[in-house]
Amino acid sequence: MGQEPRYEIPLGDRPRASAEPAPARRWKASRPGDLHAPSEVPWGGAFGTPGPDTGFALKLAANAAYELDADESRHNVESMLLLIMGARASRFGKAPSADDLSFGLMLLGLDSREEIPEAVMARLAESRRHWAPRVAHNKSAGRALAARLTPELLSRSLEDLRHRVSLGEVPLSP
Repeated sequence: MGQEPRYEIPLGDRPRASAEPAPARRWKASRPGDLHAPSEVPWGGAFGTPGPDTGFALKLAANAAYELDADESRHNVESMLLLIMGARASRFGKAPSADDLSFGLMLLGLDSREEIPEAVMARLAESRRHWAPRVAHNKSAGRALAARLTPELLSRSLEDLRHRVSLGEVPLSP
């Protein structure tokens, strides 16, 4: 519809072009510390070795069946178990699995196999009672325990670990 010639439209009511944003500029890493490629992402050492879906260890640990002494807390032991499972799974670049759970249970002396002597099981339980409350409530203790989980230890198979433990080795002794 056209404009009535006798009426003057105020300037504020006249149609005007709307402002449109400018096209996006291409981003370029220019600051110190910016990463230019996925291969530049820090790995290992203080940066750790992340693994995919380490949260699955929570489900595995919650469903695990093991017996604790009366003075032990399941929460504290699960914290230790989660640390071991996450470290081992990350070592292999995979998500935690039932194999990692069995490995952690063996390290903590919670594997109820008969081939492990009682004296060794008692030493494993003593080690577990030493570490569990500390790891669950103190980050520096968790880092100290993680430092004891050497790549050599985490790379062992479950059968090899079971054999070494049956010979009396206690990898996480306090």
